Amino acid sequence: MSYSQFTIDKVKQDFQLTTIEGVRFLPDSMEELNLSSRLQAILENLPWAIAVDTEKARSEVIINPILLALN
Repeated sequence: MSYSQFTIDKVKQDFQLTTIEGVRFLPDSMEELNLSSRLQAILENLPWAIAVDTEKARSEVIINPILLALN
């Protein structure tokens, strides 16, 4: 099955998942983090990642560097 054929309802049914709505995932307040110069430089490519408009670009240029910085 291709990615474009997935729906949240089908995934929930196939994997017997339930969703919980109305509960905050993140706490009400979070400590502010200082970005490293390396992460700031990487995130300068943010407009490119958004313009390319693919999940892969967003993952590689936005999500992955942030997750690595939090480690």
